[in-house]
Amino acid sequence: MTNEQKAQVRDALLRYVGGFGSQTLAAESLDGISASTISQVKNNNWELLSDRLWHTIARQVGFYCGEWQPADTGAYLLLRILFSDAQHYAMAYGIAISKGLGKTFTAGHYTRENDNTFYIACNEDYNRKAFMMMLMKAAGMEAKGSVPQMMEQFAGHITSLEEPLLILDDAHKLKDRVLHLVVLLANAMSGKAGFIVMGGNELRMRIVEGVRLKKVGYDEIYKSIGRRFITLGSLGPKDVELVCRANGVYDDDLISHITDTCDNNLHNAVQQIHESQMRIAA
Repeated sequence: MTNEQKAQVRDALLRYVGGFGSQTLAAESLDGISASTISQVKNNNWELLSDRLWHTIARQVGFYCGEWQPADTGAYLLLRILFSDAQHYAMAYGIAISKGLGKTFTAGHYTRENDNTFYIACNEDYNRKAFMMMLMKAAGMEAKGSVPQMMEQFAGHITSLEEPLLILDDAHKLKDRVLHLVVLLANAMSGKAGFIVMGGNELRMRIVEGVRLKKVGYDEIYKSIGRRFITLGSLGPKDVELVCRANGVYDDDLISHITDTCDNNLHNAVQQIHESQMRIAA
């Protein structure tokens, strides 16, 4: 990764951190990134940071450095179809997808390619106000006023746009009260905006079980996404190979090794691809 790209990743990371109350909270929302690492990036102390770490940061804060190419994996194709369908026909979908299938990369890539598409990564520390502030920031709005006021402003702005789409990633991390707020937003934008609620399988299990137990608000949550979840559980047999070949790895033995050792997780496969590229570059 070039210094210019690292500077761009730094800017993307700082924008990401700006959505949290502190660097510590931001770090807790990221896998393998500490608050001290964020400080090093912020202060341009880059000497001890590996390229692998830079790519880990870039992937999680939604930065696409240009060298990493998407591949037509099963999850990538299906998610883009669902995003497009939701956007063009103002549909709402609940998606339960296993970790490591590329949901965050796909959502970020789709958001950058399509106008009026807004993405936020949910966090377990969000209360209702923090959640609304993040939504408004993603939409380029000034976050002020009470929660009901922010909801009204946000819904009014989004529904005034042409074919808008809101993608909530990692929604399984949200507290019940915030999930209930999501329902109110979905209802306010129904028929006027696309709405994606996406998370791990625990999101589906939590909501379905909540409906079964008749927990307050859960039937409304389930109803808002059409009383169904679209699920993706594992990589396809050729998915790792597709990602490898799209990003310059063509050796069949190496591809087989990455496929066998990535543990059904594209995050692991991506790290191995980066490592192989660095060995070649060296």
